[in-house]
Amino acid sequence: MPGLVESPSMRSTRGMKDSLVIARCTCGQVEIEAWGKPIASVICHCDDCQAAGRMLAELENAPPLLDAAGGTGNVLYRKDRVRPAKGGHLLAAHKLTPDSKTNRMVAKCCNAPMAITFDDARHWVPLYRDRLEGVVPPVQWRICTKFVPAGVDLPDDVPGYAMYPFGMMAGLALSAVAMLVAR
Repeated sequence: MPGLVESPSMRSTRGMKDSLVIARCTCGQVEIEAWGKPIASVICHCDDCQAAGRMLAELENAPPLLDAAGGTGNVLYRKDRVRPAKGGHLLAAHKLTPDSKTNRMVAKCCNAPMAITFDDARHWVPLYRDRLEGVVPPVQWRICTKFVPAGVDLPDDVPGYAMYPFGMMAGLALSAVAMLVAR
């Protein structure tokens, strides 16, 4: 599966059971584990996430991915702290375009969107919030709100940002440094 493979550094951090979350597909045949402190917990409103949400909703029996305001809930984890635990062979990559670097990983057994991986050097894996079980962090921000269609009212449940808040960007940078020094 693109972007989700076990590495030696994963085994050293695997003992962080108190912060383990499981992304489980609708029928239970696919599970993805993530552990450690998440980088961020967001609802993304970018045009690609909205288009992917509509595309994936067209799959047979697929659960909805977009919220009422057109956002997609994601919890971002370091790539070295995410792995398929069960049914990894059932995950299929869906791309918006053939040349896209973004893979929306869907469980073929029940068409449940599970995670996002990238074909480039990005060091994080967003897991779809609706699939998560365990200690799931609360949403911190609504991001890329400049793409929300006219006439759609955003809830004021969390702060919204036209693009990316400083706290999210700092979290991404700090997590990259932590991975470089194997922490």
